[in-house]
Amino acid sequence: MDRDSDSCRLVVVGRRLPSALVAIALAAFAFACNSGSAHDPGAAASGEPATVGSASAAPAASVDPAVLAYAQHQIDLAYAGTDREPPTAATKPQKGKKVWIISPSQIGESASVATNAAKEAGELVGWKMTLFDAKGDPAAFSAGIRQAIAAKADGIILHAIDCAWVKQALVEAQAAKVKTLAYYALDCDDPSVKGEPLYSGSVNFGSQFGDYASLTRAWGAVKADWVIVKTQGHAKAISFKEDELLVVKYIREGFEQELAKCTTCEVVKTVDFTIPDFGPKLQQKAQGALLQHPEANAIHVPYDTPMLLGIGNAVMESGRNDQLSVIAGEGFPSNVQLIRDNRGQDAANAFPAVWTGYAAVDSLNSVFNGQKPQDSGIGYRLIDREHNLPAPGKGYEASKDFRAAYKKAWGVL
Repeated sequence: MDRDSDSCRLVVVGRRLPSALVAIALAAFAFACNSGSAHDPGAAASGEPATVGSASAAPAASVDPAVLAYAQHQIDLAYAGTDREPPTAATKPQKGKKVWIISPSQIGESASVATNAAKEAGELVGWKMTLFDAKGDPAAFSAGIRQAIAAKADGIILHAIDCAWVKQALVEAQAAKVKTLAYYALDCDDPSVKGEPLYSGSVNFGSQFGDYASLTRAWGAVKADWVIVKTQGHAKAISFKEDELLVVKYIREGFEQELAKCTTCEVVKTVDFTIPDFGPKLQQKAQGALLQHPEANAIHVPYDTPMLLGIGNAVMESGRNDQLSVIAGEGFPSNVQLIRDNRGQDAANAFPAVWTGYAAVDSLNSVFNGQKPQDSGIGYRLIDREHNLPAPGKGYEASKDFRAAYKKAWGVL
């Protein structure tokens, strides 16, 4: 399939809905602020008691204590956090650069938090920043790149847009000597694409995990370890699958591969979804999975937005909120509130989106100066109601003062 054509389907973290679906998305989003109906937490979605633990159920298999110990160790490390120090030095940015940011969609926090931070950071160093919102239209990704080229941009920052979606437009950017910098995305030399790299650079998330694909799998694996511990090695998980975007695919793979190490755990249902499903359709899919699997005791959602746009509603309406261990993504403010209020989400493997926006500007500055992007220091931190929960009304913030560090490194204090 030509992923640079209008026929492509978009499935991306933080991607915005087409305008016809905005009202649906916002209506679903509003559930986070509404009180839910009272339910018997011991009842299944059908209204009948769950069969798990009943007299007719088969005896639970014996859990390997080494598996539990390993999972506990992994989540203890994640609770402590994997952030490192942000950069302390950089080549002084040249003022007056024209830089475009291509956002897949600004309707939700998964994209808007990082892209707004990149715009803020670019303006701090004296660049003229233009934020292009593709509004969930995959054809607009390439259109945005081409508009930036026509506007004589010096650089383009791409948020969560895999090279494979915009291959021809990136070739055109190279020909026009426009530098391109990506984050939360995979280049065309990824094994799933098997092509030549086309980005000028990518945000460097450090070498402790290897490449970015390995980092995303490790991020997903920690979420499986949390589920293993929460279910004491008896996870019956529902896994939500959205594989068109490679980063989301690799998060799911990391979760499922780690869960498979627990021989007394299993994925009982995989639920496929896409961005156009956000809202009532996604809620119906989640409700169907819960009805089909009354034995399910855990849910994995690859990132935060689907929780707000369907899955969280399904969990609350099922009456099984207190029976399910639910973990999602990045720790944005609305999702942190769900965790705090025990309304369908219990944990997130949080990632500092604002820091990523600042790192994108620092990385593009390196590319402008013929240098490889330096280690950003960015890591993740596991949060739940008992650990690392941000203050009311706040999303996850990194443990390091990256803003001060970058300002000092850029000489803009």
